[in-house]
Amino acid sequence: MLDGDLTHVSTVQTWECDSNAHLNVQFFHQRFREAGYLFRQRNGLAGTAMASAHTRFYRELHVDDTATVFTLPVRDAHGAVFLMHRLTVDGDTLCCCSLDRLDGDTSRLAPLPLSDFPQVAPRGLPEGPTPPVEGTDALIAAGAAAVTCITHVLPSDMDHAGVWRAERLISSFSNGGQSAWALVGAVTPWLREHNLGRVVLEMKLDCFTPPAAGAVLRQTSHCIELGAKTYRFGHQIEDAVTGRLYAAGQVLSILMDHGSRKAVPIPPDLKAPAAP
Repeated sequence: MLDGDLTHVSTVQTWECDSNAHLNVQFFHQRFREAGYLFRQRNGLAGTAMASAHTRFYRELHVDDTATVFTLPVRDAHGAVFLMHRLTVDGDTLCCCSLDRLDGDTSRLAPLPLSDFPQVAPRGLPEGPTPPVEGTDALIAAGAAAVTCITHVLPSDMDHAGVWRAERLISSFSNGGQSAWALVGAVTPWLREHNLGRVVLEMKLDCFTPPAAGAVLRQTSHCIELGAKTYRFGHQIEDAVTGRLYAAGQVLSILMDHGSRKAVPIPPDLKAPAAP
């Protein structure tokens, strides 16, 4: 079994799965948020679970899989302390993991070195907080970015304390993934023709200021780098009325063949948009 406190157990439901017929990224983050809340409650820790997190995905989860999360505190080389959430189906095979940053007093914990867990440490995305992107309107005008989600924050999007739930933020990121891939030419009809799906390998998020119920959110997504095998893009969520910055993040994604369920190289007909 994976080491750590047992902090979450649940079964994957049909409505949690997406067009790839596997558990959508937002519901991985829901499970990690609930795990982080329980660990904080047990240990008298302050802060909101999954307000700043770095997640890596290894294996798909499907309907009726039982997801179990084990949590341990870890410390990185810079002294930052995180809750390391590791999700498994069989008890010892890692399916997904997330570093849930802790704020405030962590003196009662005995964090292990993050370097002991290379599968969890950031790999394809930079460490640390996501820097906001300036001039998104110029990027949109140049075709290097797009408005990818406009949504209304409802009371049901909040947790018991009235704080925006992490999975609602990730839901916006998930919606934006389709449009982010369209920036390089991988529009939905093209994906269907080639029997391909969009899959996330790694994702980071930072909620700088949670929105209140009633806010209208505007998300922009932009191309960062299109490689031979992976595509890195970013999301930024602002108030659609005032422009106030709420959250930002980055995603490392690949294309998956629906027949083999294997990753494929980025086809040469996909091109990154020119920088403005």
